[in-house]
Amino acid sequence: MKSKITLIGSGNIAWHLAKAFDLAGHQIHQIISRNEETGKALAKTYAAYFGTNPESTLEDSDFVFLTIPDKAIESTIKSIKAKSSIFLHCAGSVSIEKLANYKNNVGVFYPLQTFTKARQINFFNVPVFVEASNQDTFQKIWDLADSISNTVKHLDSEKRESLHLAAVVANNFTNYLLIQTEKILATHNLPMEYIKPLVEETVEKAFEIGPLSSQTGPAMRHDTITIQKHLDSLKTNPEMQEVYALLSKAIQNI
Repeated sequence: MKSKITLIGSGNIAWHLAKAFDLAGHQIHQIISRNEETGKALAKTYAAYFGTNPESTLEDSDFVFLTIPDKAIESTIKSIKAKSSIFLHCAGSVSIEKLANYKNNVGVFYPLQTFTKARQINFFNVPVFVEASNQDTFQKIWDLADSISNTVKHLDSEKRESLHLAAVVANNFTNYLLIQTEKILATHNLPMEYIKPLVEETVEKAFEIGPLSSQTGPAMRHDTITIQKHLDSLKTNPEMQEVYALLSKAIQNI
């Protein structure tokens, strides 16, 4: 069944969801965004209605997605006058109750991936975790998710928050360390490409034999001489020096 979809927000996830839904044959019915430049561009791409105020949400959308910052979800849902749609947010750490307190048919549609507008993503490879306020709504959300993803799972708000925490550690913290890696290499005019095979093998091995079994390095060997050399080299980068010391101690505690 093809659905009419409204997206409130025009950031990274809105662009990727719009493309995935459009490819699955759904209609991008309306785009609402306070950012007129990105909002109008997204609406034009799919010949959708455009507005800047959530109060103008059309009543005839089957699904209304709040693809906005977490802190704005509750105030936005309160301002929407439309009632007949299914209202969803895509946040990992926001309870479904933030929507259920104001609308009858609500849910969560949480795609576990990092989204950047310019990056192409095959949404069928993105797992989507769903939750709903009632069984009928759940089935409709499930069917919508199943139309764009090969992996759809039910997850309640508590477990989804734990998954989101794990995702932040795995993705955001890893990326921060890669930023620091790039800085260290750049200091000595060394390219990031030298590190790429190591990073790829690290991730692949962690999923094949488990991250604990994969752990190597000076901290795991309790090689205090090498650790101290590295700490000395990081004196000009005290923030990373602190992170290096903290992580080394944590690995030794394993």
